[in-house]
Amino acid sequence: MIGRRVKEIRMQKKLSLSQLAERAEIAKSYLSNLERDICINPTIDVVEKLAKALKVHPAVLLSWEIKELGSGMDDSFSCIKHISTLDSVQLKELRDSIDIVVWKREKVPLSDLGNLI
Repeated sequence: MIGRRVKEIRMQKKLSLSQLAERAEIAKSYLSNLERDICINPTIDVVEKLAKALKVHPAVLLSWEIKELGSGMDDSFSCIKHISTLDSVQLKELRDSIDIVVWKREKVPLSDLGNLI
């Protein structure tokens, strides 16, 4: 979940909860709930604010691995196979993540992700 990743990066950067909340311009209580996975579905706006405050690309907060996909059908089938094993909460998170990519594509092309991480 995104909350664990936010906390991990915050701790690596030696920021307090208050410092990150202030930098991201979000409520400290909301950030705390997010990190403890009480709030599990932050808006695109919140993800972007946190990414900017932590100086990472939103994909990093979503724990996406950036890799080159091969052109073979094996990549597509393994992706579909993996998706079929997700539970309803994970599928919702995947849909939300896809929405972020579609929204963000206009601002930062996916080909530029490697330069931002």
